[in-house]
Amino acid sequence: MKTYGRFELGGRRVRSVLLVGLFDGQDIAGADAVALDLRADRMKNAAIAPATVRAFTQRIGRSHTSPALLALVPPSVDTDALALALSLVVPHQPDAIVLSGATCGADVQKADVMLSVEEAKAGLTVGHIAILALAGDNPAGALSATNLAGKSKRLAGLAWNPAALGESLGISAAALSPRLPCGLATARGLILLGAASASVAAVDWLGAETNEDSVSETCQTALHDGFSAIICERREQVATVNRLFS
Repeated sequence: MKTYGRFELGGRRVRSVLLVGLFDGQDIAGADAVALDLRADRMKNAAIAPATVRAFTQRIGRSHTSPALLALVPPSVDTDALALALSLVVPHQPDAIVLSGATCGADVQKADVMLSVEEAKAGLTVGHIAILALAGDNPAGALSATNLAGKSKRLAGLAWNPAALGESLGISAAALSPRLPCGLATARGLILLGAASASVAAVDWLGAETNEDSVSETCQTALHDGFSAIICERREQVATVNRLFS
């Protein structure tokens, strides 16, 4: 499930993870993995969500040559929303969930248990779906990143989202470059340390930036710092990530 220094899912190396909305038609070609955004505020029409998730998984395919399938799910604290998201995606056998708003080991453990329930309901092998903990999108999660080791055998990596964390700290998006404010720089380091402590991959995050030079600089910095993959918000970022992380 995991190899420290590389982000691997189902025996496949993952360099780029393209974040896609449930109801958008973004081109996914070239991405090593796609993460379907199932957070509660993205579920514009829950009534048609089951059919939409099914159509999406059919579109990307589930063969070994297809991109790995992930789902960005609500935080463990929002039990009902997380349960809904898992019930939608688990039957389609995703390779992993990206657990947003992870604040501590208990959040990862709760998601582990809820995954086990849904896997059993779907007749799947319990423990097959990995967890990528998005602990760096909130202050508590960043501070707890070094304490996630051993909390779940599903844990395959730790990720952060500088824009989301910056918002919680009152930092505008314009202040995220070229040099991170100290709070965000500290959180970034804690995610890297937490991943190393748990012997899992560290995953960076690219926002809406499409300037080639800026994306390249972000990738090179991520590689230098020890990140194994990057979550991309834009399709245009994928080729650069794949090239520089190869």
